[in-house]
Amino acid sequence: MSHLDRCVPRRLGEQPAKRSQALRAELESQRTVAASRVQVNGGDAAPCCCDTLVEEAKHRGRPRDLAIFLILRFTGMRRGSVASLRLRHVDPDWGLRAVRVKGGKTQDIPLPPPVSQYLAAYVDRVLTRECERLTPDTPLFWSSWGQRSVGRVRKPMAGKNIWRLCKTYGKMIGYPELKPRDLRHGVAHEVLEQRHDLEEVRALVGHARIDTTQIYTRIRPPQLQRAVAFYDQTARRMLVG
Repeated sequence: MSHLDRCVPRRLGEQPAKRSQALRAELESQRTVAASRVQVNGGDAAPCCCDTLVEEAKHRGRPRDLAIFLILRFTGMRRGSVASLRLRHVDPDWGLRAVRVKGGKTQDIPLPPPVSQYLAAYVDRVLTRECERLTPDTPLFWSSWGQRSVGRVRKPMAGKNIWRLCKTYGKMIGYPELKPRDLRHGVAHEVLEQRHDLEEVRALVGHARIDTTQIYTRIRPPQLQRAVAFYDQTARRMLVG
């Protein structure tokens, strides 16, 4: 069974299969590692923390939350842009098209093919059942809650809802101070470390000016550790010999 089948039930009310004790232990281990790495990095949400958010949403069987965290994990989008996503923005062959970003501009944002496939499954199995009629302007993500006077209320998610979602999951994985901005910074740092191209980072996160992106070139503690790693053998020879 794929992660799509586990997290996106084919029938309304269908519960995801129970996870084995070993899988639960593995998730708990990931939470611990993520929290410790975030503390070591001085508050930056490392990719490990982002990955643990995804695993937590999968574990809880929450397809909407999983879709949101996958987008945040692999794009570094701002919370407002994620909340503004509509059905017309989804392009299975690319990712997200003409997304509204800061400054009233629009941007095409690529997604890894597995994430695009998951979004397509989310639309097909979840959104089509939750919305009476789908149009290009149908929001991808909705919030629902109960009100005593009117009963169940359902509205499109706003940026503040995604902020609260990150806070809720952050507490679950041992990082209660987690914010969407932390995930954005984590993606930018990871892309810079992997690609070594500041212009690529600028284009991905949607900065208008390259000097704004240069904040990600600051050296962090893990990079300092790697910078002096070549001294390890020399120090061993001095101390052991």
